Amino acid sequence: MTEQREPQPQRRSWPRRLLNRMEVNRAVFYALVGRGWQFVSGPVTMLLIIAFFSSELQGYYYTFGALIALQTFVEMGMQVVTLYLASHEWAKLEIDERGALTGDPDALSRLRSLMLLVLKWYTVAGLLFVGGIGVAGYYFFSSQPPSGVNWQLPWLCVAGLTALTLIATPCLSLLDGCDQVSVTNRYRAFQSITGTLVAWLVISSGGGIWTCVAISAVRLFWELWLIGIRYRRFFASLLPQRTGTLVSWSEEVWPLQWKLAVQAMATYFTSAFVIPLMFEYQGPEVAGRLGLTWTALMTLQMATFAWLLARAPLFGSLVSQNNIPELNRVFRRLAQVSTMVLLAGGTLFCLIVWGLQLLQGSKLPAGWDVLEPVWYLIQKLQQRILPLYPTILLTLAIIPIHISQCVMAYIRPFKQEPFLFLNTLTQLITGMLVWYLGKTYGPVGAGWGFLLAGYLLTIPGFLLILQRFVSQRK
Repeated sequence: MTEQREPQPQRRSWPRRLLNRMEVNRAVFYALVGRGWQFVSGPVTMLLIIAFFSSELQGYYYTFGALIALQTFVEMGMQVVTLYLASHEWAKLEIDERGALTGDPDALSRLRSLMLLVLKWYTVAGLLFVGGIGVAGYYFFSSQPPSGVNWQLPWLCVAGLTALTLIATPCLSLLDGCDQVSVTNRYRAFQSITGTLVAWLVISSGGGIWTCVAISAVRLFWELWLIGIRYRRFFASLLPQRTGTLVSWSEEVWPLQWKLAVQAMATYFTSAFVIPLMFEYQGPEVAGRLGLTWTALMTLQMATFAWLLARAPLFGSLVSQNNIPELNRVFRRLAQVSTMVLLAGGTLFCLIVWGLQLLQGSKLPAGWDVLEPVWYLIQKLQQRILPLYPTILLTLAIIPIHISQCVMAYIRPFKQEPFLFLNTLTQLITGMLVWYLGKTYGPVGAGWGFLLAGYLLTIPGFLLILQRFVSQRK
C-alpha cells in the first residue's frame, strides 16, 4: 500500500522571496515603481531639458515646481490627518463585491462626516491657492529682470490646475486611509509614467515652460479617473445621509491638524525653498542647476520613504487593535530597509556626478563619431548639474529628512504629535541657515546650511523624541 504524502506548499520564486525579505508588498511595489520610474526617467528628462531648454528656461521650470509646493501653506496638514482618522474607522469597515463600503454604522457615519469636512476644507484651500500663491508667484516672476521666457500664461494655468487637484486630494487620502494604498499607488505609478511621457513630448516639440502645464493636467486627469471611475461606488456609498456619531473637527481634527499645519509650512524651508532662493539671489541659471540636482535627490528620498508611507493604514489599524509588538516589528524592519536603500541610492548618484566630472573637457575617442550627439548632451549635462562637492553636501542632507519622517510615521498613528516645537524650530533654523549661507555662497552654502541643522538638531532631536515616546508607552 502506497503511503499518501501531504501536498507540499509551492515554493515561491527567488524574486518574490527577495521582495518579501525587503518588506515589499503590492502598495510598496507600486510606490517604488512610480518613484523608480521618476529616478530612471530622470536622466532622460535631464537630457531633454538640456537639449531643448536654455539655462534660464531650466531655472524657470524648476522654480515653477518649487512655488507650487507652497500649496502646503493652504493645505495645512489636512491630508495626513484625513489618512490617519480614516484608517481608524477602516478597522470596522470593508468593501463589498460591488465596490461599496459596508460595516459598522457608526464607522460609516464618521467616515462620511470626515469626507464632507475635508471636501469643504480643500475647496476653500483651492480658492486660496489661486488668489494667494498664484498671484504672489506672478509678482515674484515679474520682479525679475527680463529673460525672454514667456511664463505669464503658463503660470496662471499651472496655478488653476493645482487648485483643482487640491480639491481632489481629500478623496485620495480617504482611499489611502481605507487601505486602498496598493490601488492608489498603482494609479500614481500610471500618473508618473504618463506624465513623464507627455513631458518628453512637449519638451521635444518645443513647448518650453508649457511642460509644467501638461504635467499638471495629466496629474489631474488620473486623480479624477480614480475618483469618478475606479472608486465611484465607494464614494457613492458615502453620499446618503446616515445616523450615527460624527467626526468632531474641534476635538479630533484641529488638535492634530494645527500642529501638522505649522510643521508643514515650516517643512517648506527644507524641501523647495532653496530653489526660489537661488533664483532670487544667484539667477535662473544657478537655480536650474540646483533644481535639477535637488529634484533627483528628493525623488530618491521619497522613493525610500514609500516603504513606510504605504504602510500607514496598517500602522493605524495595529494601533487601534493595540497590537504594539507587531507594529514595532514591522516598523523596525521597514526603517532599516528604507535607510539602506537611501544610502545606496545616494552613493550611486554621487558616483554618477563624479563620473561626469571626470569626463569634463575630454574628447570623444576617434572612430566614435556616431556617439557625438550623445557626447554633446553629456558635456552640456556637466554644465547644467551641480559639481560633486555641493552634490555630496545635498546628498548627506536628505538623511536627516528621512530619519525624521520615519519617526513621525511611527508616532502619528497613535494620534499624538510631539514634534511641534522641535520640528518647527529645526525647519526655521534650516531655512535661516540656507538663506544666509545660500545667498552668499550659492549651492555650497545652502548645502552646509542643511547639514548643520540636520545633524546637530534634527537627528538627535527626533531620536530623543522616539526614545521618550517608547519609554512612556512601556
